[in-house]
Amino acid sequence: FASLIIMCLSMLRSSDGERIRSEGFFNNWTPSTLIPIFTNAAGGIIVGLVTKYAGAVKKGFALIFGLLLSGLLQVIVSNNDEDKIEVEQILGGLLAAASLWLYNSFPAL
Repeated sequence: FASLIIMCLSMLRSSDGERIRSEGFFNNWTPSTLIPIFTNAAGGIIVGLVTKYAGAVKKGFALIFGLLLSGLLQVIVSNNDEDKIEVEQILGGLLAAASLWLYNSFPAL
């Protein structure tokens, strides 16, 4: 709450605050400005739903496999010879797969 008050007070004295008061907060916004806003909002809602219905452990596994998938896609899409799959990434993916298998095969009693 205190940070909100400090931000509002600083906007009263700054040049940015004067510009916002004269031109409006949404001045120079385009439809493409909204893309990261809606993407982050949707991502936050999805993370909340996954945590609520699947649990934090499965959310962690999903995060690990998401990072692994991102790395694989980067290697496929990139034309750079330096972007290649390293041994550590392969071992990390195998460990994550093994831990997911163990978690699902032997549930807690």
